[in-house]
Amino acid sequence: MFEKFTEKAIDIVKTAQIYAIEFNHEKIYPEHLLLALLNDTNSIIVKTFSVHKIQIDDLKKEIEELLNKRAVVKPVEFVVFSDSSKDIFVRTLDIAKILGNSYVRPEHLFLAVWDYPKLELTKVLKEKGIDVDKMKSMFYNVLSTNKPKKTKHPEIIEKRRRNDRNENIISLIESSDSAKIFDKAIAKLSTSDYEILGTEQIMQSILDDSSLEVVKILNEFGVNSDSFSTKLKEITSRQAEFGDKQIIFTPNALKALINALDIVKESGNASILPEHIILGLLKSKKGIAYNILKELNVNEYLLEEKILQPIEKQKNETLYIMRLAKQEARRIGNSVVGSELILLGIVLEANSIAAEVLRDLGVIIKDARDVIEELIGVNEDYTSNEITFSQRAKLILEDAWNIAKSQNKIKTTADDLLIAICNQPDSLAMKALSILGVDALEIRQGLKNKLENIRI
Repeated sequence: MFEKFTEKAIDIVKTAQIYAIEFNHEKIYPEHLLLALLNDTNSIIVKTFSVHKIQIDDLKKEIEELLNKRAVVKPVEFVVFSDSSKDIFVRTLDIAKILGNSYVRPEHLFLAVWDYPKLELTKVLKEKGIDVDKMKSMFYNVLSTNKPKKTKHPEIIEKRRRNDRNENIISLIESSDSAKIFDKAIAKLSTSDYEILGTEQIMQSILDDSSLEVVKILNEFGVNSDSFSTKLKEITSRQAEFGDKQIIFTPNALKALINALDIVKESGNASILPEHIILGLLKSKKGIAYNILKELNVNEYLLEEKILQPIEKQKNETLYIMRLAKQEARRIGNSVVGSELILLGIVLEANSIAAEVLRDLGVIIKDARDVIEELIGVNEDYTSNEITFSQRAKLILEDAWNIAKSQNKIKTTADDLLIAICNQPDSLAMKALSILGVDALEIRQGLKNKLENIRI
């Protein structure tokens, strides 16, 4: 029965059980559920009552009086659901279905409890001067799927920061893992009639090194140095490489390399591998190299999956945190990972130094989820859209990558991500932490202490 209940709704049921035990009631009645619903001071239910100047503590006392009239008081070790509570759970599922919601939220449960005739809540509210029908209508409107959903993530509307992309590309070229590829690409360029490095020279240089794992994968898809070169000779125009301006790289080569850098940061690597460059080419979906892959009938989705498999099998904190952040985005019906979901990913990962620091400061999964859901909203329907990153999240990934590189790390870690979050005081992640009673200074000091103890 509870498989469609959200975590918050299940927590309400658990709290109702606790109330029944505390009151020495052998059964859980609708009144217990209502008391549990009124217990969450951050819920829309409590906030609505507060707007109508209803004192929650006074209302809870009246509910307790109604409860004591019907419940038998005696010592109990465990409690069961009354028939009336079971009826309410069925009604709750019906309300969610009628409103077109995929999951049961506390508000659905509240409406079902409210409609239970023996509870007399309507009578109590009317005595307090509440327009019951109007309030009910408001809750139904809030839950109806016909209402416009919160689709814009608060960080998605931020202006993109202008950064020196050429500087990042230079660091890619100078990386020990990719330097020889670009040396070969430049050498190939010098033997051609072109002066600007394109995707075709980069791809040729990768294919020439048969010892690379990514080349072995490409070979499985029928892409090798000979087949690529044959197709390249058939091309008489380089128009596919250019946009409006020409720089050291063709615009599409530059785009592919920037994509590769983004993939590196998201996967938690501090250095760029040939695999990342191929993935960047596939993601760009433009340029001569990509066009040749299409002509060779390469299934780009299968190729991408094949390249990603060994990368994802690596024990990598950042990659795992990003995966958790994306799962959370889908759970709340959002297609954007913002700074707040990266923070939640760190909390969910649980085993890193960063997670330990947050746990020591009192940040737990349930509280973090509740605060973040309040900040960005929840769409009940599962999203099948591609998960993207907000501009602020991208800045955090870039900052964490730079922190790792400055410390000569092989991979970025959760503590790099947490420091990067602290460097973004206006982010939703820091706003969530502030609500949870944690500030950047505490986090920095906590990380410093933990890392110093490891070194000792």
